[in-house]
Amino acid sequence: MKKNVIPAGLFYPGLKRLLQTMPLMAGMLLGGTTLAVANDLNPVVQEQQQSISVTGTVVDQNGEPLMGVNVIEKGTTNGTMTDMDGRFTLSVPGNATLQISYIGYTTEEVVVNNQTKLNITLKEDSQNLDELVVVGYGAVRKADLAGSVAVLDNKSFKDQPIVQVSDALQGRVSGVQVQNSGVPGGTVKIRVRGSGSINRSNDPLYVIDGIVRESGLTGLNPEDIRSMQVLKDASSTAIYGSRGANGVVLITTKTGKANTREITLDAKVGIGTVAKRYETLSPYEFATLFNTYRANTFSQDQLTAFQNGTAGTDWQDQIYQTGITQDYKLTFSGGSDKTQYLVSGNYVGQDGVVIENKNERFQARANITSQVTDWLHVTADVNASHNIRRSGDFSAGKGNIVNVAMNYSPVLGILNEDGSYMRDPYSALTQNNPVGMLKEQTGETITDIVNARMDLKFDILPGLTFTTSNGIDYNDLKAYSFSTKKVTNSNNSMGNNDTYRMTLQTTNNLTYTNKWGDHALTATAVYEATHSETRYMALNGSGLLTESVGWWNVNMAGSRTASNSYSEWALMSGVGRVMYNYKDRYMLTGTIRADGSSKFQNKKWGYFPSIAAAWSLGNEDFMQNQNLVQDMKIRASYGVIGSQAIDPYGTLGLMQQAMYAFGGSSQYTGYWIGTSVATPDLTWETTHQLDLGLDFSILNHRLNFSFDYFDKKTKDGLLQRTIANYDGGGSYWVNAAEVSNRGIDFSIDATVFDTQDFSWSTTLNGTYLKNEVTGLGGLDFVSGSTPAAGMIPNDGVTRVEVGQPIGAFYGYVWNGLDKNGRDSFVDLDGSGSIDSNDRTFIGKANPDFTLGWNNTLRWKNWDLNLFFTGSFGADRLNLVRFTGTAMTGDFAFITLREYLNDNYDVAGQAARYPSVTVTNNDYQSASTSTKFLESASYFRLDNLSLSYNLPKSVAKFADLRFTFSCQNLFTITSYKGMDPAGISFMSSGVDVNDGIDFGAYPLTRTYTLGVRMNF
Repeated sequence: MKKNVIPAGLFYPGLKRLLQTMPLMAGMLLGGTTLAVANDLNPVVQEQQQSISVTGTVVDQNGEPLMGVNVIEKGTTNGTMTDMDGRFTLSVPGNATLQISYIGYTTEEVVVNNQTKLNITLKEDSQNLDELVVVGYGAVRKADLAGSVAVLDNKSFKDQPIVQVSDALQGRVSGVQVQNSGVPGGTVKIRVRGSGSINRSNDPLYVIDGIVRESGLTGLNPEDIRSMQVLKDASSTAIYGSRGANGVVLITTKTGKANTREITLDAKVGIGTVAKRYETLSPYEFATLFNTYRANTFSQDQLTAFQNGTAGTDWQDQIYQTGITQDYKLTFSGGSDKTQYLVSGNYVGQDGVVIENKNERFQARANITSQVTDWLHVTADVNASHNIRRSGDFSAGKGNIVNVAMNYSPVLGILNEDGSYMRDPYSALTQNNPVGMLKEQTGETITDIVNARMDLKFDILPGLTFTTSNGIDYNDLKAYSFSTKKVTNSNNSMGNNDTYRMTLQTTNNLTYTNKWGDHALTATAVYEATHSETRYMALNGSGLLTESVGWWNVNMAGSRTASNSYSEWALMSGVGRVMYNYKDRYMLTGTIRADGSSKFQNKKWGYFPSIAAAWSLGNEDFMQNQNLVQDMKIRASYGVIGSQAIDPYGTLGLMQQAMYAFGGSSQYTGYWIGTSVATPDLTWETTHQLDLGLDFSILNHRLNFSFDYFDKKTKDGLLQRTIANYDGGGSYWVNAAEVSNRGIDFSIDATVFDTQDFSWSTTLNGTYLKNEVTGLGGLDFVSGSTPAAGMIPNDGVTRVEVGQPIGAFYGYVWNGLDKNGRDSFVDLDGSGSIDSNDRTFIGKANPDFTLGWNNTLRWKNWDLNLFFTGSFGADRLNLVRFTGTAMTGDFAFITLREYLNDNYDVAGQAARYPSVTVTNNDYQSASTSTKFLESASYFRLDNLSLSYNLPKSVAKFADLRFTFSCQNLFTITSYKGMDPAGISFMSSGVDVNDGIDFGAYPLTRTYTLGVRMNF
């Protein structure tokens, strides 16, 4: 067996420094000053004296680096592939010819001619377009992909004014559902192929350039994103093991380009208005109706003033305004052959359509990549953001700002003579003045996020690389609150809270890639460790001596409380993956990951294997003599993934402190067992997923299809069980829940027209999903939360039960008004009376089918984008309509205009609503019945953008792009609320209480002007 002898002096110094930190590996690889590498797989062996080391970069026509490009010495099997930055290193004879090939691009041949550095540009082959896909701890050509991975590049949303990165995913990726609270800087829910956990978070894992981001997508500049990949099946997500059960969102950010210098300025200004309002009673209508209920409450003079418009308040006019959004992005990038840089900054200022709701984000990022030596490549990246947010209460509860404003009596003014805010004696009896709450009591949160990483990539041997990535995720959130007597008419108070979290991660990746003959192999081994700590501190005070300093001086409080806490957790992981390709026809991927978590006691380790196979029929000989179908590929995968989504000390039985006086007034500190029970045998929640996929193209690649069937089953799900109060009370965790998510997702891409002056490309994606709870460990059901105690049954309006989806509505079947004008309900148990036994499952919050349809049309220098989204099969419980048409609890009178012509006094028993003089009406049962459950299906024009491109040859100083866009131009729906997609979150991670509209933030229609300048 011949050996290719390589003098260690070529790379030994750097390799030695690396391996000094890895004694075991050093002992295995370093045996002296000469390394001998077996190379019997290469039939053509060149003596070292005749070879030179060639380094190079491969980019596309836009200067973007291409990953995974094959670089092969012509006439041999000696070759390599480019890395994520488009770079390669290969030893070849000085007179060799290199063949540069990449699916989707034309093959190039480059004569080395004794050059040691090459810069190569590949041109797209429009007849065979493909891309490299980041799959976690590496990348693979899409043609070689065996798992289910959705790819979204920045071109897909370049015409839409994206402020949050999550907005880019909405409707553009099959299998992914995005729900946005609508509040500037507010909560976002992202779900990948449904929800598998009942009591814990269903949020996906976010990985930015290889570093897990506990901060989610907050603080990222959309302009910095090169591409996003969503890992959906178990084969793709199993490499993240215990953290991949809910899917994985991978984001690759931009870097500088070699031998270029670019300056990009992007500026957008938008004006937003409320797209839809509720129709409420005028002051005169309210007063007249109230006099029917309680005679002579309002005098004739008052009625005249209300009718003339000289008295009263339209509360929607008072809390809504024209919102303004400003978004400015500036990017500098460039570099030489060896070193590239990118520096960017972003300012976003949002004044929402609800007064005093604001969000400001200041963000900056710096990235530098450098080929320090032939064997060492370094990347350093820092992203920092400072976010200031002021917002009212838009959660699902009686104090929700929108709901309170809808129910505040229109006959009132805003201020009393003493400057305090009026309270409502007629309708919203217990609620504070909505204008006062927004102007005087809006809280503020300040969030500082810093993400930084450094990657060192060592080219140890041809095809063998070692990369160590080390990163931090720092998040500090300060929350301030203040209440004034001017609004509460009682005690005043203040609060300061600070939550600090620091997460450290080190990832060490050893990857070997080689190709010989018809065989290609990529093997990856990873060691990863993560440590996270959280510190919390709170100061609260009430009975303030003065309100002049707001929340800033706790010493002004007559009563003060303080609390703090600390927690930490750690995760240690080992990963192995092998990807094998034979003749570009048969692909096989096997992955195993082991995770050890400090959150568990006796069963700390979990093991998560997966396997995927693909058959590329399009490359078979028997497919070459037909022109009907191209690039057909069949995929199949199965794997196990997990979740450790419990609190760091959730399995421990923690003691609690109590103060007690023994026979006197002096109190002593004592401890008791508390309400948490130890569960030392609790272990990982696991999800088993099967995926079957089919990809193909027709019409010479003008029409591309991708279909996936998935069956995702969560077993040993983390479920919180309660202990009866007579047995001490409290709760504990068990592995008991089982949830199934089955469905189909698809994507269709088409180039409808493509001429020199005109083109039209369109993408349609959709997902059908069935979510079902299949086991609760012996429990009959799990009740959802109660958003409005006293108005709604104490066991909530949603219920988790075997055979039903998570977030199913549980209530009464409304049967119209009875002969006495009262709400009546179907007596399901036949008992002759209506009680809790007559409740049943009446709807669900999860849609059956969601879609996104993106269209881009180009005519000469003009571009038009039309982006539609749709959701079908979901229901919403519209509690705003309930409180506005009912007379019970905190909201004691009618405020919605729809009541006037649809009540018992006007329309008799055919009416929808009882008379205002009705007695003993069961409003509480009506609140959780089909009376207020509505279809939330919709089809929406999410974005319309018209752009004009002015080239630098005309503008002289820069390439210019002018854009006018409109968001939420129209919505087709039968939903009577403000937004069928809007929900009032009770918890951002848990989905049991989804689908409740208790005053969702109003849908905003925004008109945006933008200009982009590339210098």
